[in-house]
Amino acid sequence: MSASHERAACTLLPETTYGATEAASPVRVCVIDLGTNSFHAIIVDAHPNGSYQVVDRLKEMVRLGEHGLDANRLPEDAMARGLDALTRIKLLADGWDTREYLAFATSAIREASNGGTFIERAREELGLRIRPISGEQEARLIFQGVSRTEEFTEPTLVMDIGGGSVEFIVVDDDTPVYSTSLKLGAARMTEQFVTTDPMSEDEQARLRAHFKGMLEGVVTACREHGVGRVVGSSGTMKSLARVTLAQADIPDRSPFQAAFPIPDVRSSLRGVMQATAEERRTHPAIEPRRVDQIGAGAVLLDTVCAGLPSLRHFAVSPNALREGMVVHFLDANYDRLQRMAPFRDPRRRSVHEMAYRFQWEEEHAQHVAATATFLFDVCRPLYDGPASDVELLEYAALLHDVGYLVTHDKHHEHSRYLIEHADLQGFRAEEVAIMALVARYHRGAAPAPSHERYGRLPPRRRRRVRQLAALLRVAENLDRSHFQNVVALRTSLTDAALHVLAATKADPQLEVWAAEEHGALFEEAFDRALHVAPTEIPVHANGQRAVSQIPEHSLRA
Repeated sequence: MSASHERAACTLLPETTYGATEAASPVRVCVIDLGTNSFHAIIVDAHPNGSYQVVDRLKEMVRLGEHGLDANRLPEDAMARGLDALTRIKLLADGWDTREYLAFATSAIREASNGGTFIERAREELGLRIRPISGEQEARLIFQGVSRTEEFTEPTLVMDIGGGSVEFIVVDDDTPVYSTSLKLGAARMTEQFVTTDPMSEDEQARLRAHFKGMLEGVVTACREHGVGRVVGSSGTMKSLARVTLAQADIPDRSPFQAAFPIPDVRSSLRGVMQATAEERRTHPAIEPRRVDQIGAGAVLLDTVCAGLPSLRHFAVSPNALREGMVVHFLDANYDRLQRMAPFRDPRRRSVHEMAYRFQWEEEHAQHVAATATFLFDVCRPLYDGPASDVELLEYAALLHDVGYLVTHDKHHEHSRYLIEHADLQGFRAEEVAIMALVARYHRGAAPAPSHERYGRLPPRRRRRVRQLAALLRVAENLDRSHFQNVVALRTSLTDAALHVLAATKADPQLEVWAAEEHGALFEEAFDRALHVAPTEIPVHANGQRAVSQIPEHSLRA
């Protein structure tokens, strides 16, 4: 680098994301999905900023439609199981001081001639108001839930295989362009078509023929929009994804962070269809309660794959109808809950939801993130990784102090653990690992091969973590006081050093000393010396900048 690379920036943020000076007032809500096979409950804190935090979950397998789907009537023992499950859900929710309930009934209850009786008993005995929803409403809610975790960068078919019905949503340009709910659920199809173990070739053929006739509209819509990907939701699809993952012999990987090639998926589906009940029962990827019905689900997904040769990948979302119900609650209560515009990007929204959940020191985190990303841009010619890593650096900076919620002294180590286990949405596993390690090394010991998680990384990724952590460490110390004293920076990157001039609102000595004192990791990672010095900039009495021009000083001392 023969010429210096000079940049200047204001780091004083006029307004932060959440309004840190105001107290949050979340509403604790229990949403209940009354499905044909199981009842799912999620207890969440719905925050005024449009985010939510899961407090607890409960899933009860009730088999509400068992032996009653064709008769369109809920058996008495099934209703008793359902009411018992709702009693346990209500006890859990009341124990969490839940303030509001939202319960939606799907296929089995909405189709049953005595579904109204079940709804009335739930209201009389438990005080729960259950709302039956149509298949079209169910599909819309499923899309709302799945879209919280998925970016639809290409035309996609969303499939949710329930017990009584299956919802299909074609998404193009991030918008649902076709949706339908068909009576093709795994419990219903098993009851109608499956009598042998393992499923005979004849039964598979009859199932496929039935599916092909029912799926004509879905297939036509997928072809019209050039669908190249399937995203599954709910238990059956998650189990089929785990079977595919197990076949690939990657036991530690999450199915929610994978994109499976369609040939691999179809290979695993054939294994499920040909397996006996005992083989399915002992398969580690198949939940015992899905052993009897997963075969029909496998035939359905395989029929879709065979009918759409353009499909390339299959993915599965951790979200489904119940998460869509939470989003519906947030949208319906927008005026009551929301203080500012929502994050539309799943990754950014997920990071901010985590930061909010762990009571981040917002102004400090935002200041450090602004400084770190500015330094990344300055040092980009020396960075040994893609330019897109600036996003991972920003998120690591926003989350670097969340470990304070556990303890102060080793908060950096707890920050790493919390980021790794927070189920951040929209990220690949390796991206989460990078963010977690960058946050971990914002203070304390420098990255070393003897450190377990860092040592497991391939050499190129280690260097990326090392350089990103070095930038975060400098940025963190440029707000060592946590009072956002630095309002502007001017830098020059030369062959020998990175020179940083810091303009501050008050005495600059703490930030200047801290940045240089903890600059060793930067100097080693970028092979440049680090020099930090104060400069002056006119400010108003309230601390805001009066002018944008930083006085010219020598940056090559």
